[in-house]
Amino acid sequence: MKAVITGGGTGGHIYPALAVAEELQKRGWEILYLGSDHRMEAEIVPGAGFEFKAFSVRPLPRKMSTKIFSSLYFNTRAFFKALKIIKDFKADFVIGTGGFVAGPVVLAGSLLRKKTIIHEQNAYPGITNKLLARVVDKICLNFSEAADYLKVEEDKIEITGNPVRPRILKVNRDKAYKELKLNPELKTILITGGSLGAEIINQNIIALYKYAVQNKIQILHLSGKKNYSQLLAKLKNNNLEPENSLLKIIDYLDEMEYALAAADLIIARAGATGLAEITSCAKPSILIPFAAAAENHQLVNAQTLQENNAALVIEESELNDKLLLDKVKTIIEDTEKLKSMSAAAESMSQKDSLANIIKVIEKLI
Repeated sequence: MKAVITGGGTGGHIYPALAVAEELQKRGWEILYLGSDHRMEAEIVPGAGFEFKAFSVRPLPRKMSTKIFSSLYFNTRAFFKALKIIKDFKADFVIGTGGFVAGPVVLAGSLLRKKTIIHEQNAYPGITNKLLARVVDKICLNFSEAADYLKVEEDKIEITGNPVRPRILKVNRDKAYKELKLNPELKTILITGGSLGAEIINQNIIALYKYAVQNKIQILHLSGKKNYSQLLAKLKNNNLEPENSLLKIIDYLDEMEYALAAADLIIARAGATGLAEITSCAKPSILIPFAAAAENHQLVNAQTLQENNAALVIEESELNDKLLLDKVKTIIEDTEKLKSMSAAAESMSQKDSLANIIKVIEKLI
């Protein structure tokens, strides 16, 4: 069997796609991944060992503007290229996990009468999946609430959860410490703004850094490539040396499983894929939702964890150095709270999500 898989722009779209790709490959499927030539999937997917073909696509503007002409031009070209690639590959099946690159690929698959599925990670669907919902065979959802926005027949929809790459769940914590050169005797705080980084988080960490150095707590900070140099300069301006053994700053880490395994507490955004990984690894978290997310869906995601005592939430409008440090101290200094939040996170995990999606695929084929 042959599958074309697409999804991109952010890790939130790419990593669920890779989870499906890895599992299908184990079952003997041939995989071809189609993505954008200028977004992060062009680097991540080949690095994961999958055949990757790229084309130029552009997002549809959310408001009417002259950008729509450029978008239509690039996406039309991508659609016809996808038609040829899918036909030549002789695909049996096409799945899209979101991001504007998925639009022309899944549409091409549908018009070629291939079996098609889309997967939506968030409670509020992205514009691409909203448009594709009417033409695909099946829609896999992480949140049942997303169905309210899609306006399709109920029998099209399957609530599967959000798949996590199997390697996220299999890492030995001692190995994670060794690979990241961390001290296993010390508590570790992981700071991540998602696959692209988050400047607003990076701007509000000086008080936390100073506290960590004073109290011998390790910080592993995934800054994002575009913010890396700026963050290092900020630390030096505040008399914090990045070379300090307690501070490990990395622009991007492909082996996210090591970071998750080593962490005692995670400070992160609230994208659905990131939260699936956090809960699957049973980690307490402080969540700072991306305020500009469509329909504020990251806040909704984060509040779900907070209501279940698995996380604390700070909205961007409230974020500052002192508040972030105060939230960290209430968790990291309380061993029982760390344990209870970890248990709460684990109770929310959806470790069978990948198996659920594979069942949908197999039944459809």
